Amino acid sequence: SSSVKFWGFSLENLGAGPSAAAGSLLVSPLPTVAPLPMPSPVVGTASAATCPGDIDMAGFGKVAIVPTGWGSLDGMVPVQVSSGTSGVRELVPRMGSRAYFASSCSAGEYSNEQYLALDLRRRTLRFTVDLSGAGCGCNAALYLVSMRQNAQPSDCLDYYCDANKVCGVSCAEIDIMEANQFAWHSTVHSSKDSNGLGGGYGGGAGFNGPRDWNSVKYSPGGNCIDTKAPFDVAVSFPVDAQGELVAMQVRLSQAGRSCPLSINVNGYPGMPELSAALRAGMTPVIS
Repeated sequence: SSSVKFWGFSLENLGAGPSAAAGSLLVSPLPTVAPLPMPSPVVGTASAATCPGDIDMAGFGKVAIVPTGWGSLDGMVPVQVSSGTSGVRELVPRMGSRAYFASSCSAGEYSNEQYLALDLRRRTLRFTVDLSGAGCGCNAALYLVSMRQNAQPSDCLDYYCDANKVCGVSCAEIDIMEANQFAWHSTVHSSKDSNGLGGGYGGGAGFNGPRDWNSVKYSPGGNCIDTKAPFDVAVSFPVDAQGELVAMQVRLSQAGRSCPLSINVNGYPGMPELSAALRAGMTPVIS
């Protein structure tokens, strides 16, 4: 089945100076909410509860991956953690899957207390992605949502929330990437703004998407980003003198090509809410 691959995750402070200048990366623990045990799987329909494994994030440490779908009648769509050709741990979501970055994984149980709560203000998140398995119409996504603060299990029973209330609960959402070989969107959403403000390239046939670059630059065989091959992503969250978020800055680059593509999402009315969400700590999600 179609899949994408993520690897090489790292976190670093924006600009020079001691790491303490950026403040604490992982926010203080919130009041504990008891884990939510999943119903017993229905024979023949639900997958056994297993934890995919851990990945490494340079500048942070080990990250546990928690998949959605435990206890679902439809079963869990696999999210794999595997060793790539160079021995680096790769995160491989499948079509229809979703998984959360966490401090630990307890197979068959969900707790919002386990999800990472990262304050990425003044920081840059880097990773490498391979979209060669994501054709037109696919949406490979990596984003941040306020799951750690969500005490409602939601319709998905795993405390998931986002700006579109996919599982019935709304919260702030920062879409670092929603992409395939032919399109890339980076979008910020306050908790009640399903459309948000973003940039990138792609969309047609009834949807006039952003046009920060074109298919000559980003596509299979593209001049700047050839999406048949892996490329690097860097997303930064600069702040003003008061520590308030002012923008999401995304940069795509690829070895052997000298024309990186950039997006600068700023001027969004919901920035104060997103700044507060980051300050409280947001959970990375892949789907």
